[in-house]
Amino acid sequence: MAAAKSSADRHASDTAVDTVWPDRTQSPPTTPSTPDTPAREQERLAHLRTKAARAYASYDPKHWTSHIVTTRGRSGHHVWQPLLWVLLVSIFAAWSAQNAEKLGVSQRRWNKWLLKIEPVEALLRLVMSFLLVFRLGRSAQRYWEARQKAGALIEVCRVIASTACAHMVFGDDLRRVEHRMHWPKAPPSTEEKDEVWMSTTCSPASAICRWVVVFPIAAKNYLRSEGGDPKELDGLLSTGEVDELFAAPNQCLYVLDTMRGLSASWAAKAVHNGACAEVVAQVFGALTRQIDLLTGTFGGMERINNTPLPFVYVSHLRTSLTVYLTLVPIVFAPIWLWATPPLTLIVAWALLGIEAAAVECERPVRGCANHMPLEAFCAVVADNVRQTLQHSASMGAKLRS
Repeated sequence: MAAAKSSADRHASDTAVDTVWPDRTQSPPTTPSTPDTPAREQERLAHLRTKAARAYASYDPKHWTSHIVTTRGRSGHHVWQPLLWVLLVSIFAAWSAQNAEKLGVSQRRWNKWLLKIEPVEALLRLVMSFLLVFRLGRSAQRYWEARQKAGALIEVCRVIASTACAHMVFGDDLRRVEHRMHWPKAPPSTEEKDEVWMSTTCSPASAICRWVVVFPIAAKNYLRSEGGDPKELDGLLSTGEVDELFAAPNQCLYVLDTMRGLSASWAAKAVHNGACAEVVAQVFGALTRQIDLLTGTFGGMERINNTPLPFVYVSHLRTSLTVYLTLVPIVFAPIWLWATPPLTLIVAWALLGIEAAAVECERPVRGCANHMPLEAFCAVVADNVRQTLQHSASMGAKLRS
């Protein structure tokens, strides 16, 4: 009999979910969502993950061969101008190492002059090693700091969603469990009310969580100076909400202000409806503190994105690197002869590649192969928030019974 009851409970649960999401399908391979994810939400998450996969260059750190021969993710386009200069200098140096008489100088004396420059090249080589190590180290530090901020953003989004679902359920709100089970699907609106805020048609917890999912998308748009892709918000916000969000000069602040307003509105209504004022104040304070932390995570990535290394350091490094790479073919041309151009290009490509890699990684929020897959982070937040809301709905149903 217990087994029959358990089977009946599972059937009732499945029926409830199917009523909420009648068009649910299995997740596509690129979207590791739960089977009861709405088809519309699956498409939205698949869109985000596809954009991340196309832009971000992932790799297996244990596989060497593919890393050597691949061209994706390399930053050679940053350094073609100094490479061209080095090639021209190396060709002239190789020619002069064997045809100095045509310049009016004996070959022996010319090569002797070139060899006298060798100590200068050796000293510059030492200086360049320190400059390049510092440059690459600073860029790697900035990349890791940005990744820490992105990780903190995901963490705080989880905490806000969990706090909202656990505490914003006083009194009559327990009877609105179905609204949380609808998430992210909102009750249908008529054509005349198509511009209605979805946040006003769902439970307070679901409203907060809806904007929690929107926040990383807004942060991505702001950091990349993009207007936004409506498909990334499909099913989360109404058309009017999307238009207002995209019209905001700072989309992150718009989302944060909206969450603060929803929290304050819920707190006022909860106290008015007879909830314990002290408990409401504690929950409201917790939500406010977490929203403050969310502001800090976005602000940290904004600081990194808007603050490159000081111009004087970059200018000095590039000038010194150009001088050094100019001296290399001049010093070694008497030894390398016509092998000077290809050998010099290899040296220049190796050194300039370090500078190019540093430039590529010092502000890692754009949609490039070596930058953070922000779209994938948005999908992770959506998956986590949906799980929290569905678990909250299940717990709420048990509390009601």
